[in-house]
Amino acid sequence: MPRRVLHDRHGKPVYPVGVNYWPRRTALEMWTRWDPEGIAQDLQEMRALGLNTVRFFLRTADFADAVGNLKDEALKRLDTFLALCREHGLYALPSFFVGHMSGMNFPIPWGQGRDFYTDPEVLARSRRFVQAIVARYRDEEAILGWLLSNEITNHTGKRETHVLLGWMRDMYQAIRALDPHRPIAPGDGGDDLKGAGLGFPEGTLGGVEKLREGEDFVSLHHYYGDTDALRFSHAPAGAVRLCDIGLPVLMEEFGVSTALWAESVQADYFRIVLFSTWAAGAAGALAWCWSDFPTADLPPYTHHPFELFFGVTRANGSEKPAAGEMRRFARLMEEVGATRWSPAPPQAAVLVPSTFYVNYPFRNVDRPRLFKALLEAYTLARMAGFDVVFIREPALPPENVRLLLIPYGDLLASTWYDLRAWVEAGGVLWAGFGGAVPNLEVLFGVRLGRPPSAFTPPQGGMGELRLVEGLGDLRAGEQIVVPVADAPYLPIAPREARVLAVDGDGHPALTVHTVGRGKAFFCPRSLEWLLTHGSEPHRRSPAHRLYRALRTEAGIRPPFEARHPALSLNLLENEEGNQLLVAINHSVAPLEEEVHCQQPPCRVLDVESGDELEIQEGTFRLSLGPWGVRVLELRMER
Repeated sequence: MPRRVLHDRHGKPVYPVGVNYWPRRTALEMWTRWDPEGIAQDLQEMRALGLNTVRFFLRTADFADAVGNLKDEALKRLDTFLALCREHGLYALPSFFVGHMSGMNFPIPWGQGRDFYTDPEVLARSRRFVQAIVARYRDEEAILGWLLSNEITNHTGKRETHVLLGWMRDMYQAIRALDPHRPIAPGDGGDDLKGAGLGFPEGTLGGVEKLREGEDFVSLHHYYGDTDALRFSHAPAGAVRLCDIGLPVLMEEFGVSTALWAESVQADYFRIVLFSTWAAGAAGALAWCWSDFPTADLPPYTHHPFELFFGVTRANGSEKPAAGEMRRFARLMEEVGATRWSPAPPQAAVLVPSTFYVNYPFRNVDRPRLFKALLEAYTLARMAGFDVVFIREPALPPENVRLLLIPYGDLLASTWYDLRAWVEAGGVLWAGFGGAVPNLEVLFGVRLGRPPSAFTPPQGGMGELRLVEGLGDLRAGEQIVVPVADAPYLPIAPREARVLAVDGDGHPALTVHTVGRGKAFFCPRSLEWLLTHGSEPHRRSPAHRLYRALRTEAGIRPPFEARHPALSLNLLENEEGNQLLVAINHSVAPLEEEVHCQQPPCRVLDVESGDELEIQEGTFRLSLGPWGVRVLELRMER
């Protein structure tokens, strides 16, 4: 699974480790309350932390007039800023249309009252603006790439994906005509890939991969809340995988406000995000943001006070613990050569329904809940000790994938028939009910049953799946508790399928059907959908043991394995055949675990400390603190 990498204008691979930037003293008024001494101090401190990239913002009204002509004074200040970036050895990522910032919209001078994406005159002025900037700075060594916006739909309102793509193509081509080398991205947060946009109209485009026509990398902004700590911890890496459309995925913004989170917890979160996204194949990570601000008198901070405290440094210039995490990560990325290492290819995949992106007529889809269900599948897989990629309907799994997970089976009719052939050829399929299955009996070996006579949606609490047959290391009679929630339900009766588990009322809750050389597992009420409900479901539910059993059914044997569900082991490889193991504790409790190796390395070394871990009979012991991370070098016998 090759890492997709960003390159500078000379073709040098770069793994950006840095921050989003407004100056500590002036915040959003960077260009109007010009403070070059303060900016120079900020950049010097960034470089001292080991950071290599700063993303900054051309608040559009500060730089251009109503017809898109540039303002001389703003350009002189931009000249100075880029010279300072160059002096301090920092790459710069400018964002053009701002637009929106920190919970407030600011005018784009020529866009008022007109369609920003389709009005010919507005588009002409937008092209004039970006081309004037690019023409002036196309030879600037400090600029790593170009970003079209900052979360532009927060400024303009949500639009269907094909409208946004048309605008992205237009601006992309305007930049590419002047700069053939640097990467370009929309700066949109990746909303359309996360199901947070308005989606494509049916038949408009061939799929989300069409987005590649307007960007060279994905601008992922990750601000995510959850009621489950494990899913929350796995979500950054899961989002990176979900947003992979064959382009580099830059974690362009992530962070939490220390107005709402303790500084020590912010540091823990930074550690998890930085290391887990690198291990998942990300192209870099930029924190939001550089500093807290002493600007409570300025909007948007007057009405969004939590925005004052996202910094990795405080308003007085001192470092928060999160700064130490960035220093550690930047140092390690430099030492190992971050771009050289790629994730080992997973043997399992999660299928994303096309309804996550496409607006079919007269169909309503709860995309935020579906997004969480997809992340739940990713989380369960990692808890069960294996890795997954996401594939998008109508694609079928690549050749190396043995296990396909469908947490919410709301699929096209044609896909169900294609999956029957895939299972028959030897695949292992797991699907939760989400919509009609036209070949229900031939694929899953069940027929429709009689619904309960007075069925009412469950209202809360915990239910159960009771095993009536052994599966993996689960024995007959064992129970898997799950949240009781209002989830789509399909009453079924077995035909050729075997019932593996029943619910609290004795109805089938999990079946398996042998199809040719493969097997098809079916949940008439989606396990993953249920687990998105309620608070901390993974504290009470060992549902990951079902995924561990599926792994066994598919013959997936991870090269390194530990039993604790909060410990993820991420194998990275380089072209020389060397290996690193990124071990992450996704819990607040310290861990002491045995790691079992299929092919024991001759030596296991902690990259940072140099300590060697003792190997006995193919096993070594691994200690990790709360939310701890260790990167291990595996020296294999040649």
